[in-house]
Amino acid sequence: MNNLAKSKLGWAVVMLVILGSVIAGLAWVVPDAMSGINAALEPGVSLKSSAKYAFVLTLMVLSFFAVVAGDGLLGEIQYILPAFLIFFVFNWLLIAWVF
Repeated sequence: MNNLAKSKLGWAVVMLVILGSVIAGLAWVVPDAMSGINAALEPGVSLKSSAKYAFVLTLMVLSFFAVVAGDGLLGEIQYILPAFLIFFVFNWLLIAWVF
C-alpha cells in the first residue's frame, strides 16, 4: 500500500468516527429537544371550550372599556357591538391556538 492509499484510509476512519460521534450525540440530545415540541403539539383547549373563555374575557374587557370611556354604555354601544364580535373571534381563536 502506498502513502496516498494509507492517507485516504486514515481520513475515512477519522470521518467515520466523527460521523458516529455526531449520530450518538444527536441520539442523546434529540429526545429531550423533541419533548418540548411534542408537548406543544398535544391537544389542549378545544374550540368549544375556548369559546366560553373568550366570551367571558371579551365581556369583562369591553365592559371595563365602556365604563372607563366616560360616555356611558349608551354612548359607546355603536362601537362596542362590532368590537365585541371582532374581539371575541380574535380571543376565541387565540385561546384555542395557544392553549
